[in-house]
Amino acid sequence: MSLGSDDVTAPHGRLTRMPLREQAVGVLRDMVVSGVLGPGDRINEADLASQLGISRGPLREAIQRLGAEGFVEFRQNRGAFVRSLSPEDVRHMYEVRELIEVKAASLAAQNATEEGVEEMRRLIAATDEVLRTDTTGAYPTEYDLHALVLELSGNPQLQRIGTDLQVQVRLARVRSGRSPERAREALTEHLQIISAIADRDPRRAGREMRAHLRRALDTLTA
Repeated sequence: MSLGSDDVTAPHGRLTRMPLREQAVGVLRDMVVSGVLGPGDRINEADLASQLGISRGPLREAIQRLGAEGFVEFRQNRGAFVRSLSPEDVRHMYEVRELIEVKAASLAAQNATEEGVEEMRRLIAATDEVLRTDTTGAYPTEYDLHALVLELSGNPQLQRIGTDLQVQVRLARVRSGRSPERAREALTEHLQIISAIADRDPRRAGREMRAHLRRALDTLTA
């Protein structure tokens, strides 16, 4: 893998100009989230710089960014390591997530457009299709769905905080994985959330989101 000097292919095949630092941030984040770099792994700057075809300066800046996002921790005289989340770390994360996303679901029930509701239904339909044959517990649209609920809340500050938190939620998922059974349960829970939002029932939407997040936490800390 080698990063271009500035040009990078964006979604839908368009070219955009992005600093090497930003490209490296995206690549490293994907390596952590996908498990290529696992919890507790040391980040070898020399190897990664060679692999990505960039100098160590932009790479160091990218690693610092991942540290600020909570993906990486720095140990004195030892370097940077992929952060290992303890069950307590995950519980604390989900306490905050519950505060944010329960409110977002309630607001979405008040503010979501019909187009937004239909987009949620499309995401669920796509996931249902995958889960009919998948045996790995994959849930390809989970983060998209939660991101959409945050967006449909109509509160940009809530969306920003919730989006930042999703980054660490993905790190927690790497730690634990997910069973096919839990993936199907999550799909049902998401359907209940969407139903409440579509029915314009803020209280029920918040209640269903809270129940969903608490079940997810139980799975992650089991």
